[in-house]
Amino acid sequence: MKDISILFMMYFIIISNAIFSQTKENENKNYGTLIILITGLENNNGEVQMGLFNSAESYKGKKPKYLGAIMKVSNQKVEWKLENIPFGDYAIKAFHDENSNNEIDTNFLGIPTEKYGFSNNDRSLFGPPSYEDAKFKFNSVEMKTEIILK
Repeated sequence: MKDISILFMMYFIIISNAIFSQTKENENKNYGTLIILITGLENNNGEVQMGLFNSAESYKGKKPKYLGAIMKVSNQKVEWKLENIPFGDYAIKAFHDENSNNEIDTNFLGIPTEKYGFSNNDRSLFGPPSYEDAKFKFNSVEMKTEIILK
């Protein structure tokens, strides 16, 4: 009887470890690396400010952005590599802050004078594109997306 109990305990431990390992593998598969390449810059002045948004509320500024970065321009481009990003829907906003004043400069009509862009390279006539238009699905181990500032 004692031998059966020991065998049962060993079987339970082996099965538990197998299930835990498989669950751990599946969890790791729900995260990946997102590489954002910003191009279209005319010079290396200042930096590029970017935001990664995971909801319409954060995209509209009603909630904080998921992640943000301010990066120096090199060779008229910027590359932002984000690791361990959960799979899901995201949108990106970026602008070239040429004079490093932490805001997008505009003319007297409110039209931006510094280059800007959005994921999917989406543009609208008045204001930024909606979250629905700018969002993309992130669901691979590694994904690269390019935003061309205009």
